[in-house]
Amino acid sequence: MRIAPIRSEDIPDVLSTAEECRLCIWSGEAYRAELARDDSIMLKAAEAEGKFAGFAVGRVFDLGGGKRSVELTNIGVRQPFRGQGFGSVLLRSFLNHCQAARVDSVVLEVRESNIKAIQFYKHFGFVQAGRRKDFYTDPQEDGLTMRLSF
Repeated sequence: MRIAPIRSEDIPDVLSTAEECRLCIWSGEAYRAELARDDSIMLKAAEAEGKFAGFAVGRVFDLGGGKRSVELTNIGVRQPFRGQGFGSVLLRSFLNHCQAARVDSVVLEVRESNIKAIQFYKHFGFVQAGRRKDFYTDPQEDGLTMRLSF
């Protein structure tokens, strides 16, 4: 398994993975714009032969007073690669990039019904930090915010 920065030619795989995982759908242009930013962390996971397995995208935010945080906006692993450690390696690599960027915390949001994802994030030390009422649609449900402090 390999972790590498997302490149422009990876965008079609990112889009299909996001759709398969029912993530917040961004357009190809939104991902291309994110690639142009120097405050983004955009990683892909691939199996040994190079087949795209998943991705993680986040952005560093300056909170003032010397504090910085990363929002993990999307992370997903394609169905054939789930349960093989791709998600864990991808998230660990993402968190390592966050620490290298000298951030104080990482925040994310997850559907309250996505118990498997919530447990996955807790395994990495994330804790629930809040709730956003009716944040998600299709179906409508609350979003839980989670935070990992370094």
